[in-house]
Amino acid sequence: MPKSRIWYNQQQTVRPREIMPHILLVSDSGTSSGYGRIADEVGIRLHRRGYRITAASLGFDGLLPPLQDGQPLPYWVASLAGRPWVENVTAIVQAIQPDIVLVAQDAPYIEAIRNASIDWSRYRLIGITPVDGVPIYPRWVETLRACDAALTISAYGQAAYRAAGVNMRLCRPGVDPNKFFRKTDDERVQLRAKLGLDMTHFVVGTVAMNQGRKAISAMLTAFFRFAVDKPNARYLLDMEAVSPAGWDIPALCQQYGWDARKLIFRADAIRAGLTSLADRYNVMNAHMVISHREGYGLPLAEAMACGVASMALDYCSGPEIVGEGRGILIPAIDYAEAGTWGGAEDKFPDMAAVVKSLNWLYENHDERRALAARGMAWARAQTWDMAADAVQAAIDEVMRPRVAATAPEAPAVAPEPVQPVIVPGALMFGSAGNAQA
Repeated sequence: MPKSRIWYNQQQTVRPREIMPHILLVSDSGTSSGYGRIADEVGIRLHRRGYRITAASLGFDGLLPPLQDGQPLPYWVASLAGRPWVENVTAIVQAIQPDIVLVAQDAPYIEAIRNASIDWSRYRLIGITPVDGVPIYPRWVETLRACDAALTISAYGQAAYRAAGVNMRLCRPGVDPNKFFRKTDDERVQLRAKLGLDMTHFVVGTVAMNQGRKAISAMLTAFFRFAVDKPNARYLLDMEAVSPAGWDIPALCQQYGWDARKLIFRADAIRAGLTSLADRYNVMNAHMVISHREGYGLPLAEAMACGVASMALDYCSGPEIVGEGRGILIPAIDYAEAGTWGGAEDKFPDMAAVVKSLNWLYENHDERRALAARGMAWARAQTWDMAADAVQAAIDEVMRPRVAATAPEAPAVAPEPVQPVIVPGALMFGSAGNAQA
């Protein structure tokens, strides 16, 4: 007879399988977006710990089974892509009756679900969301305050929300050290050969979405200023060459007279056989993601875990990732403006500092490797288990009153058998409002 499933919470208390919390995870499960990776890494670990997980994915089209690193996700994922997603999430909640609705997305998505036609007296709501600038939009503050628990992905965001009166927890994304690591020099030579490069080439990289929040045009400008006298310089842009949310980069090269032959896009690298993101990190000498504001910057941590010296803006989460000698912080100029996303401040990099930093990395091989080694040690210590622990602690807290109400009491010992007394109409409501006689 198979052993029954049990649940160990943070205090290692054994709980029966029948009251294990059922979680509806609303995010981008089964996709390669930042939210998708957070949802999958945390969701898989919660599943392994015995939680019942059902997912609903905003970005998953449902045409093929949902995968994470080529492996099927171990729970059901409903497709919300191209559908009226709020109505669909509401229908799923009514159908499966979860204990917790866990939303890992931007604050407006959490707000939309919180305002949906869902009886929140029957369910718990947990939100995981970033902060990519201050001041925080007031409605988002109210939304996160209304959640049963709220987590954010950077210490910067945690401090910003707490300053606004929200009891915010930290759920910093991790890095899988078995996937993102520095490959041997021989392996790096082979990877570069696929791109027609050798070890004399100096490869700068950026792994990011081609979108307005990223300072794509500023990074391009800085690279081409740096590369003007360096025929061996290349720029690996791990992004779409053309994006309706960002720039037409080939057209920019024509407009500004930049040599587009120095650029390598994600599609170019994949066609050459570098299908793994870790492989693409490993061809880089330096990596920069300079954003007008940034919620966390997972590619920065991943590149650092692969032994690549990294650069970020000295704003938002930049200092907690590449600060303290782990990378290079680019100062912002003395100008900021309210951005279109929630009114938070957009800041702009000191272009001369970016060019100077690229030249320093180019000219100082030993110092660059020492910088990369410090960054790699820090990045590899950021684990997804720690992120899952933070979410589990939030689950434990919001479920504690409900678990206490439904936990079976020790049976009373009667001196002799007694007949049960049935009181008509008496009902006890268990987890998620399921009536039990």
